[in-house]
Amino acid sequence: MATKNSQTQAELQIIEKYQDKIRETVVNAVRLTRSCVLFYRDIYYELEKVLGDEDTFRKVEGALWAMLDGLKLGDVTLYKIYVDPEESFHEVVVVTFGRELTKEQLRVLEEVATLFGTDFYDRYSEAEGAFYDAMPLFHSHREEVYVVLHNLVRLWTGCDADLS
Repeated sequence: MATKNSQTQAELQIIEKYQDKIRETVVNAVRLTRSCVLFYRDIYYELEKVLGDEDTFRKVEGALWAMLDGLKLGDVTLYKIYVDPEESFHEVVVVTFGRELTKEQLRVLEEVATLFGTDFYDRYSEAEGAFYDAMPLFHSHREEVYVVLHNLVRLWTGCDADLS
């Protein structure tokens, strides 16, 4: 049986071999969403398109998933800031170009992202000008949380300048 260290080494080798394709995938996902804050599914579907071959896709996607947090692909850095206990497609990944986030910035993003995992979420009524009873929402439907994350990353990294 392979040890954890040899598994990590094998995953690193796969990442290195397919680094350009993975980077292309991430850049495509950022362009399509027009945000440097992605749900993992955005990367997953783009990787599937870029690689094409099912066996290669499974191998590379597995390695990417294992090595995702803090992964550097040239000038691109990926940070996993929210892990959904129910569904990996809803996990949130931040992408930076040529800059790294500080520990404090990551802590703030992770704290905000915890709002995805709350069971109930207050909504604001524009018409009434007030908040009303909390309601259950699917984690990925919490647009306000996503917008705050996007705007913080944009403020700190100038992400919109990197999308052109």
